[in-house]
Amino acid sequence: MIYDKIEHAKRYMGISQNLDRALQYMMDTDLSSLEDGKHIIDGENVFVNVMQADTKVNKKEYEFHEKYYDVQIDIAGREDVLFSSEYKEITKIYREEGDIGFGSCQCEAVCHLAKGRFVICEPGEPHLPGTATGGVEEQIRKAVIKVRR
Repeated sequence: MIYDKIEHAKRYMGISQNLDRALQYMMDTDLSSLEDGKHIIDGENVFVNVMQADTKVNKKEYEFHEKYYDVQIDIAGREDVLFSSEYKEITKIYREEGDIGFGSCQCEAVCHLAKGRFVICEPGEPHLPGTATGGVEEQIRKAVIKVRR
């Protein structure tokens, strides 16, 4: 997990070539100007999904990915992203199609996202985006840059 302000994203350059592309795109692009949907940055290596989402108070299932990092950025509104280092139980087996699996975890860290902040979820790292900040559910607009490891 990496959690920071977009203005500090250059600190994380050099981890991988694909992640560098994603971070540069995040710094150079007005994400609020993008239409909802998938936008290709570098084929299936780096792309961004822009969406509307509703935050929830009692979300339970953490997700994980094996092929991709998630770079989560809130464009409008705010959410918490919860993290854990391991699963107590896998509740939905990992599907290669969609690169996603789910499980139950004990929260070990919370990152508060809002405009100007981002979080990088590493492949295999359990995370729970879309959690209502301060128990207040709201509709948000966000971008998730998918980065092949």
